[in-house]
Amino acid sequence: MLACQIKCGKSFFRESNKWGYVYRGEIKHFNYLANYPLPVIITICDPESREAYWVRFRVVDTQVSETGWKLTVPFGNRLSSTKAELQAFLPKLIDPLSELQEYWRVNNLLFESEVIVFMVDIQEVNAMDVSRVRALRQRLCLTKELAYRCQGKIEIAFYGYDDDSRELFEIDEVRRYIALLDQTFPELFFFARSEEPATTLKLFVFCLVGICWTGERSTPGNPQKVIVDYGKLGPFLERHFNYLNYIAERLGLSEAEIKRISKAAIKMLGIADPG
Repeated sequence: MLACQIKCGKSFFRESNKWGYVYRGEIKHFNYLANYPLPVIITICDPESREAYWVRFRVVDTQVSETGWKLTVPFGNRLSSTKAELQAFLPKLIDPLSELQEYWRVNNLLFESEVIVFMVDIQEVNAMDVSRVRALRQRLCLTKELAYRCQGKIEIAFYGYDDDSRELFEIDEVRRYIALLDQTFPELFFFARSEEPATTLKLFVFCLVGICWTGERSTPGNPQKVIVDYGKLGPFLERHFNYLNYIAERLGLSEAEIKRISKAAIKMLGIADPG
């Protein structure tokens, strides 16, 4: 879009200089034109020749005059033959629909899915690359509708460790990566899946605090219990409950909904519900 101020009459062609016709404006109009949100084209029309000439209003091209300001309208800027020059002031036309079709398709999948498993590859862990997780978080929080429909659906899983006999929380690279994710995804308590057999919240806790086996370590087909140092969970719990309250306020959740989500997260973490 362009804004166009049109002036018609022989009086607008009486004064000229070496480069064009001199257009004189009033001070009271200057700030209006200077602050207009679209490119402004000033056009003067000759009623006899039926020719029109234009110039783009730019503050740096104006000069002060005795009664206001003035601007040169170039002789070469005939409206009838300078379409390309005028179009150059406009941004290129784009067709966002094709990209939106894919965006809408993925959003519909997120809306309709009961569980959303987000796979993190071993290469991302080694590179400490959380860009895809950050993009997921931004997408989930973009609209209130999508955020609400994805509450309690997200499982973060790791790919590429099938040949490693260690548990994920025993791998130093994974522990460092989870610590980085903890900062990247502060709305974890709201979005993380909190129904069995969910593992995301447990994995975060196991990687962020000190743990030890009660006896022998787990082996395939022979799981063992671990002891979690819940005393170190204070900052983790405080931060994520604060963000849970923040997103709950943004979405206008009821006290009952907030309590349900909080209880589910506490239960998944293995913490006794204080009631």
